[in-house]
Amino acid sequence: MLAVRRFLAADVPMLWALNALPNIGETADPSVPVPLQPAAVPPAGFPDLGDIEASFVALGGDFLVAALDGHVVGMGGFRPGPDARADILRVRVHPATRRRGIGRALMTELERRAVRASLRSAFLDTATNQPEAMAFYQGLGYREVGRESQPDWTWTLVYYLKELVP
Repeated sequence: MLAVRRFLAADVPMLWALNALPNIGETADPSVPVPLQPAAVPPAGFPDLGDIEASFVALGGDFLVAALDGHVVGMGGFRPGPDARADILRVRVHPATRRRGIGRALMTELERRAVRASLRSAFLDTATNQPEAMAFYQGLGYREVGRESQPDWTWTLVYYLKELVP
C-alpha cells in the first residue's frame, strides 16, 4: 500500500540514502533493493537535505515522502518562490518502484499542498540526461520555460512551470 505523507525526522537517513541512488538511466531498475540502508551523513552538494525542516517547512513549504509497504520509496519538497510560485525540489523515486504511479501521487500531493499554501504556480527543473523525467513532467502538464547550459556540463538543465488550479 502506498502512502504519501509529510516527512518525519526518523525518515531523514532513508531520504539521504534515496537521494544517493542513481536518477539517470533506465526508468525502472528492479535489481535495486527496496529496503534502503540508512545513510549516516547528508549527501554532499544537497545542504537542504541536511536540515529539511529549516529548508522547506519553516519557509512555508513542505517535504513529503512516499512509503510503499512501510519502505521510503519517494520524496520531494517545495518552498515558496517569487511571484507566489512553489519551487519543487528533490523529487526522487526509488529505481525499483518507478512506473507504478508513485511519482504521480507524490507530485499530485505536492501541488495540492502548494495550492493550500496560496501558491499559484509550480516551478522545477530536470536535465536533458534524464529524458524519462522530462517526459514525466510534461505528462503532468508542466511546460518548458527555459534551458541553461554551462561549458563544463555534459547535459542541459531544463526549467518547467505549471499553473496550479485551486
